[in-house]
Amino acid sequence: MKNLFKTGCILLTVVVTGSLFTACGSKGIKIGVATGTTYEEKAKEYSKITEVKSYRDDNLTLQELANGRIDGVITDKLVGLYAIKQANYKDLKAVGELIYTETCAVAVRKDDDSLRQAINSAIGTIISDGTYAKISNKYFGKDILDGVEYKKTIPNDEPAKDGSLERVKKAGKITFALSGAYPPFNFFSADDELIGFDIELGKEVAKRLGVTYEPVTTDWTGILEGLRSGRYDAIFGSMAVTADRLKVVDFTDPYYYSGAQLIVPKDSEIKSIDDLK
Repeated sequence: MKNLFKTGCILLTVVVTGSLFTACGSKGIKIGVATGTTYEEKAKEYSKITEVKSYRDDNLTLQELANGRIDGVITDKLVGLYAIKQANYKDLKAVGELIYTETCAVAVRKDDDSLRQAINSAIGTIISDGTYAKISNKYFGKDILDGVEYKKTIPNDEPAKDGSLERVKKAGKITFALSGAYPPFNFFSADDELIGFDIELGKEVAKRLGVTYEPVTTDWTGILEGLRSGRYDAIFGSMAVTADRLKVVDFTDPYYYSGAQLIVPKDSEIKSIDDLK
């Protein structure tokens, strides 16, 4: 039962949703996720996943899968598809439909409304003037907003009067936090240069605000607390908007939509997330 169960004995197998499952002697299915992501809690909902292994970032989960240490990974669809194109992950595949969809936006501190609105305006200009499509094509071979129903986060937002935008302009720079380990959105190249979709969009936003772009790489698990404590101005690192996160931070309008995707080895008998229910 390669890549579905690692078992030390063969007693009885049963067919479940079209896939074979070992009835005893099994160590179970191990699924990898990045710590602190929405994928971590979702993976725990599936009864046939006997162990959810958490890693520092999504890149590590895919490395562990490619090396055969886990049976599958739940990650962002675009991250997974990008990874599969890379030589190191040629034996992996995405299976089934999206587990759920996600809206990704820039996170800012509560009440930093003028900064949030300025970022919204910059994102809108980047989309409308064709810059977004150009950057998107570079990383994904298409405009990932094309054909998507775009929705503003706060449709009837009142003009802000707080000093957060002025704070950034006075500093002459805007600090955006990210993990630095989330290709193709933000990651280090072979020559140790921080690159990616988030990086290029962040630079464009900074340019339109008239300030310098300054990235801050940090562990994902503490990234929200870092924002709330003022270590950086915003999180521009592929953060999904969730109800829990909205309790502690605010979000700009979306800059892309994606979703949770199951990735498994090509020779796996797991055909979709439904096989793990």
